Amino acid sequence: MSIYSSQKKYFEEAYRTGEHGWPVEGASAPVVSFLRKFKKEKPVGDILDIGCGEGRHAALFARAGYRAVGLDNQPLALERARRISGDGSVGPRLRFMLGDVFQLPFRPERFDVLLDYGCLHHIRRGDTARYLGSVVPVLKPGGYFLLSCFSTRFKHHPDEKRKRDWMVHNGHYDRFFRKGDFKSIFGRDFEVLSVEEERQSVYAFFHVLMRKRKRTDPALRR
Repeated sequence: MSIYSSQKKYFEEAYRTGEHGWPVEGASAPVVSFLRKFKKEKPVGDILDIGCGEGRHAALFARAGYRAVGLDNQPLALERARRISGDGSVGPRLRFMLGDVFQLPFRPERFDVLLDYGCLHHIRRGDTARYLGSVVPVLKPGGYFLLSCFSTRFKHHPDEKRKRDWMVHNGHYDRFFRKGDFKSIFGRDFEVLSVEEERQSVYAFFHVLMRKRKRTDPALRR
């Protein structure tokens, strides 16, 4: 069984029980802060939340007047997302759909903002290029990318020890990042605007804000 098949089963069980440990409702503070500023720059637009889970960030943007799509490969996650956001206040502005991050079913340059709050750190290091090849094209030049992923300071438990920046844990793949990794991974396509580390006891995450380079940017000239 491939790691992604095993991982899919892990998340299916997590969403079936609801005992997974990550937030279900209420957006992360960096996303709320970004939205407050972005609303002044571009009051309408299209948003894609990759690996949306229960849809808390997609719903936030939809309630702010944007057209938001939440995509996940777990049907149970999408069922929970529709149920949680089902107050009718967002209408057609919010859509949840089943999909694969490696094969995004969208036309190039459709979205003004991409969010990945918890997908990349479950992508094998060797599949980073596949991830970028799928994700980067759907964002407009000048569009924003909000990313949250595990820091190398992240631990599943206080006694955990690692000698590398990835591990297979309970049947799923976890990758851990250093602050400098984001420029090396994304620097060709994005300007890295900010990198903030959040610590929650043994848990540690990087929240990264990037902006896609425009075609006329000198960094893209050959």
